[in-house]
Amino acid sequence: MFDLFRKGYLVGLGLASLTREKVEEVVDELVKRGEVAEKDRHGVVDEMITRMRDEQKRLTNMLRETAQKVVVDMGVPSRQQFDELLNRVEKLEHAAHSRKSTTTTAKDDPTA
Repeated sequence: MFDLFRKGYLVGLGLASLTREKVEEVVDELVKRGEVAEKDRHGVVDEMITRMRDEQKRLTNMLRETAQKVVVDMGVPSRQQFDELLNRVEKLEHAAHSRKSTTTTAKDDPTA
């Protein structure tokens, strides 16, 4: 499972580091070899960049979904569940503190 994250991360880095300049260099080489017409050069560059961005988004989403599944499978509470538990603990602490104050006040009051 960790290997999937690592591979996805590395692919994402590779796509991100492939700049427009590098794409243009690759397309220029294709033009020199006659595999792409000069008139199509700009369109091919734009298409390659669009595909790279789409693939990067797809990989990011896939990694996010996989990470969420792993977290759920491990039983790690969601942020909402954590916040709800924290709220309950704070209420219990407040109630305990209030009871302690009431008990202390009753002991100190000679008329009680």
